[in-house]
Amino acid sequence: MKKVRNPGRFASLFCSVAACGAALVPGAASATRSEGVSAEPVAFGSLPEPVRAKLKGSEGGFGEGTNVAQVAMIKFTIAPGGFFGWHTHGGPVWVVVAAGELTLYDSDDTTCTGHVQKPGSAFLDAGHHVHNARNEGVDPVVVYGTFMLPAGGAIRIDAGDPGVCTF
Repeated sequence: MKKVRNPGRFASLFCSVAACGAALVPGAASATRSEGVSAEPVAFGSLPEPVRAKLKGSEGGFGEGTNVAQVAMIKFTIAPGGFFGWHTHGGPVWVVVAAGELTLYDSDDTTCTGHVQKPGSAFLDAGHHVHNARNEGVDPVVVYGTFMLPAGGAIRIDAGDPGVCTF
């Protein structure tokens, strides 16, 4: 069995995931309301040494990159009518849609045009970009997020309503 080199990092990541899960449960207090979302931690890991990741996306990503020190995988289930609320992340996130259809909204899109992600699709959220995701269908949506975080990076960072959508 491999010894954990820095158990403190693992504990801090677990705590941030626990807080994320609490923030996504209906009735939990947060800067932006979410509803109908549950978060189930799947796996966590700390890298022995940070790995520099530079991702380039249409929204600019993390510029010169980020030092990925922790990786977390979380299964999110979104009930019909459920939504995450406006938020961003402390690092890049790979998302795979396992079931249902997830509709993404961008805080910079003044037309509030939703982009539907179907089962089997995947996308990269390069991070530091405010967005919202909703289940506008009649079936539950299941997505898996793999978070690439710097030391102490947050899985979810609440953001204020950008005022681009009427929901």
